[in-house]
Amino acid sequence: MHLSGQIAIVTGAGRGLGRAIAQCLAADGAALVVAARTQPEVAALVAEIVASGGRALAVVADVAQESGAQRLVATAADWSGGRVDLLVNNVGWTYRAPVHEIASDSWRGSLDVNLSSTFYCMRAVAPLMIAAGGGKIINIASTGGRHGGPRGGAYSAAKFGVIGLGESAARDLKDYGISVSAVLPGPTATPARARNAPDEDPRTALAPSDVAEAVLFLATRPRNVIIPEITIVPRKTL
Repeated sequence: MHLSGQIAIVTGAGRGLGRAIAQCLAADGAALVVAARTQPEVAALVAEIVASGGRALAVVADVAQESGAQRLVATAADWSGGRVDLLVNNVGWTYRAPVHEIASDSWRGSLDVNLSSTFYCMRAVAPLMIAAGGGKIINIASTGGRHGGPRGGAYSAAKFGVIGLGESAARDLKDYGISVSAVLPGPTATPARARNAPDEDPRTALAPSDVAEAVLFLATRPRNVIIPEITIVPRKTL
């Protein structure tokens, strides 16, 4: 197992894509710190990982807030003996409305959950990785972060920001042995997707496990290899 002995943080791990990513990394040997805003789902995930012979810790934290991100990373460091090898910034929120109808609080919420959380977690974990001589940061963006679509202005703006922030961070951190990559999924069959596209056949979308495998691929590349981003889309979109 490539990730045996490594400590990984996954945000937004309570359900959907984050849960699939955590399960995939745990199956490859990583010890997981899984975070969400509510306890029951991450507690159930930890119980599942431990029952399968893995090691995991549930942390309740709102990483859209600076204090929540700092507490998550500090808790992970206390649990792991001061080391974090991998951070997966997965937490996200999809808000859909035409640009001229976007409410100010929804605009701020989209930026906070999708973009600010990524910044806060990267900034909090970077000193640990620098002290350890390296690490990997994988940001879950979206194909909506490359091409804006109707009713997606708030979400696309935030995900464009995630990609740009990650590209800058990759250059800032590369000399410390830290790689920063992005995964850009297309439509993925998650609970959030089901709410926003109730008429879509989930069989035509990506499975969360498809995206999780892309994350695992990035997480297991040699340290001297940097893959800036991976775009993954359902076959139907080509």
